[in-house]
Amino acid sequence: MNNSINYLNESNETNPIKEALIACKSMVKYVLLFGLTLNLLALCTSVYSLQILDRVLSTGNRETLSMLSVVVLIAMIMQGLIQGVRAFAMSRLGSWFEVRLSEVVFVNAIRSSLKSRAQANSQQLRDLQTIKTYIISPGLTAIMDIPWAAIFIIVLFVLHVWIGFMALVGGVILVFVGFVADASTKKMLEVNNENFIKSMRYVDQATRNAEVIEVMGMRANVIDSWQVLNNKVQTMQSLTNDRQAVFAEVIRFLRQILQSSMYCVGALLVLHNEFSAGAIIASSILTGRALAPFEVAINSWKGYINCKKAYNRLKTSFASNPSELSKMSLPTPDGNIDVENLYFAYPGSAKHLLKGINFQLKSGELLAIVGASGSGKTTLSKLIVGALQPTIGAVRVDGASLADWRRQELGQHIGYLPQEIELFNGTIKENIARMNANADPEKIIEAAQLAGVHNLILQLPNAYDTELGFDGSALSGGQKQRVGLARAFFNDPKILILDEPNANLDTQGDAALMLALEIAKEKKITTIVISHRTQVLSLADKMMVMQDGQAVAFGPTKEVMEKMNKTTQQHSTQ
Repeated sequence: MNNSINYLNESNETNPIKEALIACKSMVKYVLLFGLTLNLLALCTSVYSLQILDRVLSTGNRETLSMLSVVVLIAMIMQGLIQGVRAFAMSRLGSWFEVRLSEVVFVNAIRSSLKSRAQANSQQLRDLQTIKTYIISPGLTAIMDIPWAAIFIIVLFVLHVWIGFMALVGGVILVFVGFVADASTKKMLEVNNENFIKSMRYVDQATRNAEVIEVMGMRANVIDSWQVLNNKVQTMQSLTNDRQAVFAEVIRFLRQILQSSMYCVGALLVLHNEFSAGAIIASSILTGRALAPFEVAINSWKGYINCKKAYNRLKTSFASNPSELSKMSLPTPDGNIDVENLYFAYPGSAKHLLKGINFQLKSGELLAIVGASGSGKTTLSKLIVGALQPTIGAVRVDGASLADWRRQELGQHIGYLPQEIELFNGTIKENIARMNANADPEKIIEAAQLAGVHNLILQLPNAYDTELGFDGSALSGGQKQRVGLARAFFNDPKILILDEPNANLDTQGDAALMLALEIAKEKKITTIVISHRTQVLSLADKMMVMQDGQAVAFGPTKEVMEKMNKTTQQHSTQ
């Protein structure tokens, strides 16, 4: 197990993102300390200007000029070094944050996609990147520098109370404008962000179905449908950018007015002998330094809003997928399966796709499930393996509900072949070994031989080391199905669920499948096969007939077949 996956299981919180942010506290303290030091060093430039104009030019003392120049040069060098160290620290903090959470978020994304196909995308990882980007952005650093703006305002009050008061009022005005900008754009930013996510999901869906789109001439219609979403995104984004640009210009204008006013007020004070020429320059520099963090923070508000929305989405997702910390490890299963009063309906739907399913299988038995398309066979198989959660009832393995098992541990003893075969980017041996790079080669070959695909693999250019790529185009549909079957047989599973395993197989593949099922029975592997073909029935110990989400018949294969034959004869007679 990787450290980050262990962290997911060991965390007492349902929000690992919050835990990671709390763990950043020590680094934040150092960054704040760096900010204090930088702002203190930044005073040197103002003091230097003040001393040059008020002392050096009036006295003509070159030694004073030299000493002041050396001191300010040292201060600027230190300031540059500390600024670099702080930037480096924030960058490392962002990298640490991503390393700690990337696999945790990836695991959660996989678990979330089981509940809804709409969540089967990379949005959670993009949300993690959004948070990381904001952590290392100048906007967050500017927010950390805001408390130290008080240093410059205090110095301005020391120079003259009116100068300090003007800077303080200017800061309050900028903060007020920032709140107004937030109130007028926050909702728009949130809506635009959600629309953009929907648009990207539509693009992901379209690219996954590119073959159907091109072959059936659907491209124009699909693009028109996507443009409806995209136009909403572009319209809202343009409106949001326009408002943000207006507020940015207002803030820039106010800052320029304030600095110009500093010159004006300073000049009046000089005329009344309450100020010096050097103090005018110094006050202008100090005012700019005091207000700079406010301006940067306000201009980066969009990044903060996106970061907050990303955090909330991840928080909600983690809350709906709690860790398995409370689940105790259970012994290796024998393969006994009990299905108790099983009902299932998708969230938000009032119609149950499965209704009152009950059956038991002992270790080593083979069950064949038959029925018309849409009768609920595939949904039942997904509930048995835990890919879906029952609305009512339970699926038990060796007496323990699937909800009581640690999925990673139970999954090692389950072989599953879904209807839609998806192989991963990597070699054939990695796919058979369930992407375990350190798997025993003998077990890989044994699984391939059980699935009858060993000789086929040897005929490929690089045999078991053949790279499949992201689309798996190196293999045909039937070959993918047989490699998927080998993956299901890998590492001697105790339970085997095969959904239409011979849908893409030729005669040779069918024979290999039948041999594999015979070997599974010899190995005492509890097997469930969903198939429209009758060959499987010759090996099945039990048989279930599904109709409209219900098991209309279940029992020993011979008895169920006799019952079905009698029913067919009665219908024929009528």
